[in-house]
Amino acid sequence: MESMQNAYPRKVHDSYEDEEERKHFQRIVSAFRHYKSHSLQRVKKTESYLLSLPGHHQKLLSKYKEHLQEVKRCIEYNNDIIRLIIKDVAHIFENVSPASAQNDSVRKLYLTQNTRPVLADQEKVQATIKQLVRDWSVEGAEERKACYQPIIDEISNQFPLDKCTPSQVQILVPGAGLGRLAYEIARRGYTCQGNEFSLFMLFASHFVLNKCRGINSYQVHPWVHQYMNNLKPEHQTQAVFFPDVNPSDLPENAQFSMTAGDFLEVYTEDDHWDCVATCFFIDCANNVVQFIETIYKILKPGGVWINLGPLLYHFSDIPMEDSIEPSYDAVREVIQGFGFHLEKEETHVKTRYAQNAHEHFGSSKWKIGGIVQGLKCSNLYGANSKTTITYFTSGAHEALYSFFFILGHFSNNEDESKIKFNKRTDSFIEEEITDYEYVSFFSYCH
Repeated sequence: MESMQNAYPRKVHDSYEDEEERKHFQRIVSAFRHYKSHSLQRVKKTESYLLSLPGHHQKLLSKYKEHLQEVKRCIEYNNDIIRLIIKDVAHIFENVSPASAQNDSVRKLYLTQNTRPVLADQEKVQATIKQLVRDWSVEGAEERKACYQPIIDEISNQFPLDKCTPSQVQILVPGAGLGRLAYEIARRGYTCQGNEFSLFMLFASHFVLNKCRGINSYQVHPWVHQYMNNLKPEHQTQAVFFPDVNPSDLPENAQFSMTAGDFLEVYTEDDHWDCVATCFFIDCANNVVQFIETIYKILKPGGVWINLGPLLYHFSDIPMEDSIEPSYDAVREVIQGFGFHLEKEETHVKTRYAQNAHEHFGSSKWKIGGIVQGLKCSNLYGANSKTTITYFTSGAHEALYSFFFILGHFSNNEDESKIKFNKRTDSFIEEEITDYEYVSFFSYCH
């Protein structure tokens, strides 16, 4: 992969070898390639209807008509970035050599088929553009401060730079997205590996981490597809520049890598990681228990799990997908069953997810989530050996309140608090806000 040519190589390993996975790869490339035509089709539909309106209505909407022209220009800008993102995707995986004859056939399969993408894939392309803002722009700094900084701070608390050799602390970031959290961890000197399953995210992260060298050298228009609830037309067409930092600006000999593949399949070695840091991740599982079990197994005795995210269960109500959706109360019991011990609580951590700051005028929606830290204990290592899990729950796309608490095996008492939690499903296609319910949390000892 071309990233190995720079000073701080970020490898991407893969398991995309069988026919179905290659077809999946091509489908995602096709979704990116059809971004422009799909997006312009949406504008043309509005323009056609506008032309059918009475003349005096059209006259009153003359500025709106001009705005639609600007929307089309923004789509063109986005498409320029998309073309750069997918330019070398056939080469990004380490086990496919760009010079090989095999790669020629692979590249033809990936890049020459012209399958029309489904709507859901187009919406994921749009979401990927928004993710560039969240992870790699000045405009995303507030979200990163709310979501990433608590995790980074907890890593610093657990592995103080003045009391350890950070390069010897191995930290895994499953669900790494576009890689900013993993990058920030590596920038502090820790050995960090990000893992991501989504090819949408992998394509974009490869571009940012390995192709972007200047600061704010590219621009996107992330909200151009947001046709509703805009206070001003320029809020829809706002330009955002990225990256806000030079991704190659890492300490000398920094150990930072990215892996592609299913978290459950890639990470099978027991007692390997000092820390697992997950952000908006565990609800991406069909079976959340598998994620918790795997995290427990791959952590070293005394290791740390830090998590921030909601329980929005991405596969819930998705046709042809299995899913369980246990409440946090049930998830907490699962965590306890595997031996994690929670330590502390902090409430009202307000977070957003890839959200337009101008979107919510006139109304707002709030959710409540939380943060949990706990300990993994094993009788084999005695009462003083511990693995810490910090668990943050919050919601996506909307502002919300979160809480923080720690439960530890050093505690001799048990208390329970009830916190109002607004459950919500989330997908790229539709969102549903459900009623409030109470979820119980408590501290306990092992």
